[in-house]
Amino acid sequence: MESVATHPFWQNLFRQSHGKTDKIANFWQNTALFEGLSTKRCRSLIHEMHIRKYQPGETVFNKGEVGIGAALIFSGKVQIRAGDILLAELTQGDFFGEVALVLDEPRTADAIACEQTELVFFLRPGLNELIDKAPRDGVKVVNNLCHILATRLGKANEQLSHNKTSEVQDS
Repeated sequence: MESVATHPFWQNLFRQSHGKTDKIANFWQNTALFEGLSTKRCRSLIHEMHIRKYQPGETVFNKGEVGIGAALIFSGKVQIRAGDILLAELTQGDFFGEVALVLDEPRTADAIACEQTELVFFLRPGLNELIDKAPRDGVKVVNNLCHILATRLGKANEQLSHNKTSEVQDS
């Protein structure tokens, strides 16, 4: 006779399902934003995050909208566009919108799902709560964010100077 404790119904009832949570935590932990955070800390943050599915062609956010957080692509593909200019095409494991974690400013580009896409949002209040509850980990994320933004600024400056050099050479 099968014991109550080994019956599948009771096993599923008492066994926590961590499959998707673990995958999301692993994705975030592999980003530059969460670099240096423990798996345990990443898993604890997932409970404060928001998951949303998008259809192909659906807008994630528009240029000019005030942002409140960053998004991780759990599945699918997202294009970042400034008008007709494709700035980036991002896929599973990539994140975007991180400037909104620190600035309460309008978005500088549009984000559009290219296919069935599932995003996991890490919002500014979640970052603030991390800073309050676990300052060392909060500082790690903020330092990572500073590094990411400084790197992107450096690349943008390099691209602008390259474009200026090309314009001068063409004239």
